Amino acid sequence: VMKYILMILFFQFFSNFYIHAIDFKKIEELVDNTPVSKTKNTKDLSEYLTRELVNDDEKYAAIYFWVAKNIDYDVKSRYATPVYHSIREIIDEVMRRKKGVCQHYSELFNELCHLSGLKSFVVNGYGKEYGKVMNLAHAWNVIIIEGEYYFVDATWGAGHINAEGKYERDFSLEYFMVKPEKFIDDHISFDPMWQLLKRPLYFQEFETGIDNRIVRPEFHFKDSIDNYLRQSPIEQLRSSIRRIANNGIANKLVKFELDYLRNNLKILEFNEAVGWFNQGNAYYNKAVSMLNEFYELKRKKIRESSISLAALKKKMSEIEKNLAQAELNYNKVQTENTELKQNLKKAFTNIKKFKSIIAQQQEWLSGLTD
Repeated sequence: VMKYILMILFFQFFSNFYIHAIDFKKIEELVDNTPVSKTKNTKDLSEYLTRELVNDDEKYAAIYFWVAKNIDYDVKSRYATPVYHSIREIIDEVMRRKKGVCQHYSELFNELCHLSGLKSFVVNGYGKEYGKVMNLAHAWNVIIIEGEYYFVDATWGAGHINAEGKYERDFSLEYFMVKPEKFIDDHISFDPMWQLLKRPLYFQEFETGIDNRIVRPEFHFKDSIDNYLRQSPIEQLRSSIRRIANNGIANKLVKFELDYLRNNLKILEFNEAVGWFNQGNAYYNKAVSMLNEFYELKRKKIRESSISLAALKKKMSEIEKNLAQAELNYNKVQTENTELKQNLKKAFTNIKKFKSIIAQQQEWLSGLTD
């Protein structure tokens, strides 16, 4: 999604962010003189853009400058829904084509930041143009400098689509290091946590311009983000879905995002369930293998009496431990998938039979003496 941007003075200092005096001219010269050989992959590019810079805000600026000045918006792909199997595919594509949509801009910016040791997050949401909600979802970045959070939108800072529907480069610093209080004027994240506001806006408030936040309790977004980063991917999805669902009336973009996240959650939950099931199978199979070893020792004990009782008991203990671990993993499987539920039922039946076998062998062992 693009934004029609008014022409601005190139090195104007914007009041919507606070930074030390960045030498933008130096940054521009650095970016404009980037060797072609350094643009073949993100590792070389990130190193070139940031190696001679000391301050984080300058490094962020160099990355923003390069992405916004070198990546063209792909108008033809604006309404397309390509399938990517990984973020790596998105980044490789934009590096190769030097063209993309908002997801390409934000993922590339994110990658270059991470490779440079900078903190960056990709945020999804939607925007407003001339006071009206746009009909496409959008993506941008959150960065952190000295504990303070700022927004970066390299897509909207790169250029605009003209009246003829063609893309025109029109580099702007307006969307570099924007404070949350300003950014909310025309950007809202699906997940209210990423508004970075003490009192996030409801979706309908963003769309209507009617702000009732003053009556709400404060939201500690930094604590929420810290907790979010400690969560597993499944926990992150669940918490995001919960926050989005609770953030007021959902328009079609929000509903689509919720459906997308819920589908992803189902996939992750199923994959997790399969993972626990497979781990259970691994321990069960190991217990079966050890039981066969136990039977071999038992035969030797009966035939030769050369096997100690301690060796038999040790082997049985190992069998019991692996079977217990198998059962523990099976118990962690939570699924509504019919096939997996049937397989899980069989697994518990096998566990029950195995325990009966172990009980029989334990009874035999109890009657032995060395």
